[in-house]
Amino acid sequence: MKKILLSYVLLFSMLSQLAFAAHNSHNQLPVDIIRNTLALTFAENGTLWRLLPTRDFIYVDFSTDNGNSYSKPSKVNKQAQKISAWPENPPAIAVTKSGRILVLYYADTQQKSTSYFSYSDDLGKTFSTPTLISDHATTDMHYMDKMLVDQQGDVHFFWHDRRNEGQNTGMGSGVLSLYHAKINKLNNDISKNELINHFVCSCCRTAISLSPQGYPIILMRMAFPDGARDHVLLSKESATQWRTPSRISDDHWVIDACPEHGPALAIDTQGRSHLTWFSLSNKRQGIFYAYTDDYGITVSNPMPLGQLDYLPSHPDIAVAKQRVVVAWTEFDGKTTSLYIQQSFNKGESWQTAQKVASSTSSTGYPILLAQNEKIFISWVTKATGHSLIEVIK
Repeated sequence: MKKILLSYVLLFSMLSQLAFAAHNSHNQLPVDIIRNTLALTFAENGTLWRLLPTRDFIYVDFSTDNGNSYSKPSKVNKQAQKISAWPENPPAIAVTKSGRILVLYYADTQQKSTSYFSYSDDLGKTFSTPTLISDHATTDMHYMDKMLVDQQGDVHFFWHDRRNEGQNTGMGSGVLSLYHAKINKLNNDISKNELINHFVCSCCRTAISLSPQGYPIILMRMAFPDGARDHVLLSKESATQWRTPSRISDDHWVIDACPEHGPALAIDTQGRSHLTWFSLSNKRQGIFYAYTDDYGITVSNPMPLGQLDYLPSHPDIAVAKQRVVVAWTEFDGKTTSLYIQQSFNKGESWQTAQKVASSTSSTGYPILLAQNEKIFISWVTKATGHSLIEVIK
C-alpha cells in the first residue's frame, strides 16, 4: 500500500503531463500557456471557445471546425497580472444562450490564486474589466474555482476558501471551506458569498453539474473526523436550501495530506449522476465509476477502471443521452497512455476499455466535452499542441 502511494506521489507531476499521437485536428498553440493547462467549451451553435492562460495575460480564441483551425486570440486582461494555473486548478470558460462569453481565471495579487471574472458581449473582441468574485479576496486565499451557468442564465461560482480555517482545525492538513457566489443574468453584480460546507479537501478539484431541475450539484472530496477523505455529493432541495452531504464512496481512505486528485461528475437528462473518482484506501485502489439516481442516497457498486499496475489517474466523464464516456491516463514508467471506456445504456454495462493514444511528451489532463450527441477529448501536448479528438461510438 505504501509503495503504491509513494509511486503515485512521485509520478503526479508526470501524470499531469501527457501526450498523444498526431491527430488531424491538432494545432500548435498561438501562445505559451502555463503548465499545459487550458479551458474550453462548446457554445450552443457548435462554436468551440478556448481559454489560454499565459504568464501575464489570459487569451480567448474560437474554432468553427471542431479544432482544426482557430481565430486570432483576444486578450482578456488589458493590464498584466501574475496568472496562476495548473492541471488540477484550471481556469474556466462558458457561453450563455445569449452568446455572452464568461471567463474565470486566477492571478496572484495580495493573495495567491485570487479569482477574477470577465465577460464579452461582442464574440470575444473585447472583455469587461476583470472583477474579484470573493468578498475576502484581499485577505484570504481561495482557489479550485468552478463556474456554471444555470437554465435561467445565472452564473454560479464555487471555490475552496481559507477564511474559515479555524473551524476546519482538527480535520487534518489542507482542509478548507466550500463557498458559492452568483451573478444574476439581469445585472452584473456578484452576490454575497455563501458558505456551502466546511471540511473540503483543499487541493482536490471539485466537480459540478446541473440537475434536470436546474440546481447545481457538487461532487467533492471531504475530510471526515476519523481521518478519512472520501467523496460526497451535495444537492439542493430548494432554490435556497442545501441538503446534508451524501457520502457516495465507502473507501475510507485515511490520509493526512491532500491527494491532488479530484473527482468528475456528469448528469444526464433523466437525473442520473455519473461519478468517477480516485482512491488509495485499504479497501480499494485506483479509479472508479458509479452512478446514483437520488443524488447519493443510494449508489451503484463502484466499478474499477484501468490497470492498477499502470497508475490509472485523473479520470473525466461526459454524457450524451444514453451514452457515457470515461477517459483516464495510465503510466508505465516512460510512456503515458490515454484510455476511454464507453457505456450505451446509462452506465448499466460497459464496452472494453480502449487505448486512444500514448506518448512520452508532456501534456495536461484529458478533458471530455459533450456537444449534442458527440463527445470529444481535449488534450494538450508540448510536442503537437492542442488536439480535439472525437470519441467514436
